[in-house]
Amino acid sequence: QGLAAELDFQAIVDLVGDKLSEVMGTGDLGISWYDEKANLVHYLYVYEHGERLTISPIPPTPGGQLETILKNRKPIVWNTPAEYIGGNVPGTDQSKSLATIPIISSDRVLGSISIENFERENAYGESELRLLTTIAASLGTALENARLFDETQRLFKAEQERVAELQIINSMQQGLAAELDFQAIVDLVGDKLKEVFKTNDLSIRWYDEKANAVHFLYEFEHGERITVPVQQPPSPGGSFDQFLKDRKPILGNTAEIMARTGGTTIPGTDTSKSLISVPIIGSDHVIGSLQMENYERENAFGESELRLLTTIAASLGTALENARLFDEVQKKNTEISEALEQQTATGNVLRVIASSPTDIRPVLDAVAENAARLCEADDVQIYQVDGDKLRQVTHFGPLPALQDGESLPLVPGLVTGRAVLERRTIHIEDTLNLSASEYPESIKLQKRLSHRTTIATPLLKEGNAIGAIVVRRNIVRPFTEKQIALLSTFADQSAIAIENVRLFNETTRLLKITEERNAELAIINSVQAALAAELNIQGIYDAVGDKIREIFNNKDVGIRIYDTKTNLVHYPYFYENGTRLEIESNPLGDKGIEAHVFRTRETIVINENLKESVKKFESQIIPGTEIEKSVVYVPLVVGDQARGLISLNDMENEHAFSESDVRLLQTLANSMSIALENARLFDETQRLLKVTEERNAELAIINSVQAGLVSKLDMQAIYELVGEKLSDVLHSHDIDIRLFDVPNDKVYYPYLMEKGVRFEIEPSTFSGMSRYVYETKQMLVVNEDLPGFMKKVGSNILPGTQMEKSFVGLPITS
Repeated sequence: QGLAAELDFQAIVDLVGDKLSEVMGTGDLGISWYDEKANLVHYLYVYEHGERLTISPIPPTPGGQLETILKNRKPIVWNTPAEYIGGNVPGTDQSKSLATIPIISSDRVLGSISIENFERENAYGESELRLLTTIAASLGTALENARLFDETQRLFKAEQERVAELQIINSMQQGLAAELDFQAIVDLVGDKLKEVFKTNDLSIRWYDEKANAVHFLYEFEHGERITVPVQQPPSPGGSFDQFLKDRKPILGNTAEIMARTGGTTIPGTDTSKSLISVPIIGSDHVIGSLQMENYERENAFGESELRLLTTIAASLGTALENARLFDEVQKKNTEISEALEQQTATGNVLRVIASSPTDIRPVLDAVAENAARLCEADDVQIYQVDGDKLRQVTHFGPLPALQDGESLPLVPGLVTGRAVLERRTIHIEDTLNLSASEYPESIKLQKRLSHRTTIATPLLKEGNAIGAIVVRRNIVRPFTEKQIALLSTFADQSAIAIENVRLFNETTRLLKITEERNAELAIINSVQAALAAELNIQGIYDAVGDKIREIFNNKDVGIRIYDTKTNLVHYPYFYENGTRLEIESNPLGDKGIEAHVFRTRETIVINENLKESVKKFESQIIPGTEIEKSVVYVPLVVGDQARGLISLNDMENEHAFSESDVRLLQTLANSMSIALENARLFDETQRLLKVTEERNAELAIINSVQAGLVSKLDMQAIYELVGEKLSDVLHSHDIDIRLFDVPNDKVYYPYLMEKGVRFEIEPSTFSGMSRYVYETKQMLVVNEDLPGFMKKVGSNILPGTQMEKSFVGLPITS
């Protein structure tokens, strides 16, 4: 009844001991417990001469009672001192009679019950043995149940703690799952940790491995959020120095421990009395840290805080790394979207330019509308220089504006006038702060228009300002660098449009005079049509080169492109003596005709004495080519840079090219410059889009695998999931996953597919390709002569498989 009422281990022992002492009428009784794993005897209940004794655990005495019981599992009765084997327990007396009964449960000896008599020999017979044996049998089961209950309670308590931790982590992960913004995730985790740990002193830091710099993303001290500058490099001997070496948490519960582990105080912050800091690991790299401090007492942190913080750091690593990658992808997507939108806008303007060659108004209207949209402006005005005035040509937006044709004075006291006169962009963030002495005219205009932020960009033609674009906002919000750059592009287009109209009008006038000019314009239109049909850069080179050769009766033509980043001149199109040549790229030198054209953006025409001109410019003949008789070099100009040139050559005749030839070539070069820049922007946009699409695809694959892994707990199921996903993604039906058992010199194949068929093979010897990957710890790629490589590393074909043509092996590291 007592055993049934008790589940506490020691209480059961005491109950049985007290009851036996009462029933047997003795004050000399002991109950011991044997810890098989530790090989120790624990004396749970020992009474001698009526006094309870405390005896420390000791190993079983050789040949003693317990060792004898462990061997034969039978009771021991020693009725005279002469029968005693193994001596007494240290600290106890020698009795005259002794009976020891084994406590057995689940076929194991758990301990023993012993009674002694210090007054007479032959004190115990069958009745005592029978009673003790019966009680020992019951006691074995009860004590084993109690021990299991104690262990269950301990595990239950640990599980409760773990559940509490998981609840915290789950609530955090739910927040993480809802967030993809990098800083938002950091703030969410920081706020949650402050709440859970009831602390006002917590930090989350990020380590930029490339820059070797620490960013302080979330810093609270004494309940106040503080801003800490980027630390580059990390503080010598500080926590990140430690993490990069051993990746172990730092538990500094005293000033002495913190000093010994390299703890340092950030300038401008206080020194704490206790500190706990754990690394955040992502993709096998230290990417940051979580840190808590206590400024009031030492020994403030223990194992539970360390365990929970370490667990959270592990979850946070993946979330932050994913958020960082998502931020990068979003940033790239935004950049690409902006680039595409800008390209679309500039393309729209160019189409209007092409469709309105004689009317400037539609072009400038299109520029004003697109500038207002992309620069998020309330008002856009475009002016042309008309003597000492600025005549408004077009206006877009709701702000009060000048009437069409109305003018402003071209003076430095007006923001627009100063931009034109100084040929530079002027950005006024708040017009209410304009200086009355510097901008008196603009202050008057501000009172009339009530605008707050404005920017004026000049329209430049060959370095001369011919007008300006003015963009205004009715609130104080400065323009971004991208918007300022975009305005420069629109200004260039407006200048080109104005100049194109002037050129077109001039061309029309000349066409009325001469049929030759008529033919030239027809040629230009045909080239522009070819350019409009091409967005591929090489296609533009070929289209323009072929058209120029056709126009000039198959004269030799060369197109050269200058890459400012590499300082290389490329020759995508080059004809000499009627044969197309492949010329290797060459560095641009400081001297020569080519360098002069790129540097000055001037057209060079040499119709005689070409050898003397070559000497004058200190030019070098391109290897594999000959010197010409006549030559024209026309630069391809974009903005204020010569991006390339067109050369027209005659190998047989001097004075081969007229002014009209040069003029026509210059016009073709202008058209080609715009087409090439558009094609370059299109190629760059396509490249960035492709990179983003590939990265998005990679992330989608990774996320799908991770989602599968999270749902799997069985290892073989994980092997199957990863193998099938790789087969699907890589479009391969020949994949295996190998596990290396290095101590036993074995390689196991939990997943093996060949030609789309799954099969199993026995473990192989740890050699060949597997050992090569293990020893090098590097990805192995063999794309040719696979049998030769296998022979080199001592590799054999797996039983039941065939020789492959190509092989890649990637190590699984832990």
